[in-house]
Amino acid sequence: MTTQSVSRFKLVSHVSGRALSAFGVTFSFLPMLASGAILYFAPKGRLSKQTDWDVLGLDRHEWADIHSVLMTLFVGFSLWHAILHLRVLKSLIFGNKVHHFGHWVEAIVAGVLVLGFMGMAIWHLPPASWVLELSDFFKHSFWVQ
Repeated sequence: MTTQSVSRFKLVSHVSGRALSAFGVTFSFLPMLASGAILYFAPKGRLSKQTDWDVLGLDRHEWADIHSVLMTLFVGFSLWHAILHLRVLKSLIFGNKVHHFGHWVEAIVAGVLVLGFMGMAIWHLPPASWVLELSDFFKHSFWVQ
């Protein structure tokens, strides 16, 4: 083995799974956020084809493909990150030597908020309905002239 190949091996053997999962979540989230924002304001599929709509040279379908692939990558990195930090999550919820009671109240509040916003989206209640209506405005009215 040459010195160069040994140094490459050392570089690879020092890759941190925790750091990789954290960077993976972050770096997949940022372009997914951008593609989601672009799709939020994009016209409907047929209208986008008729008007030859694009952003940065990519049409609606290509942005949707990017968003779907990055979402899958984000979910994978997020699950990996959660598994690696399961002990920390358990400690946050149920407590440890320093915080005996944990943060179960915060966990319940966060869960209720997520479920509440899901319900508001399903039943088209404010403020979720406002977000959906604004997106519909851009998809159906804003781009039609």
